[in-house]
Amino acid sequence: MIKTHRNFLLPESNGYHVNIDINPIGHLDIDIIESKEHHDSEFEQVTFKHAGAVTHIQGVDQHNKQLWNLPLHCQDARELNALILRANDEFETLMRDL
Repeated sequence: MIKTHRNFLLPESNGYHVNIDINPIGHLDIDIIESKEHHDSEFEQVTFKHAGAVTHIQGVDQHNKQLWNLPLHCQDARELNALILRANDEFETLMRDL
């Protein structure tokens, strides 16, 4: 169970970068570097909503229970979704093996 890390460029953001950590125990950590924003959520609370050229990733912050929204390019959102699904599978496999 290794945490996966990805860097993406936010669409229409004047070059803002987002760092995303996908933790196989079911946790997503998001940092928008330039604005110093931090979001986190459990996988179960993350949704993907396609809207034209972008996909909005939405979740509920674990600590303050606030809803957050992160626009990503559609290809980046598909990659993130695949990484979350793979992390879920890895965690389920580990739990079965224990």
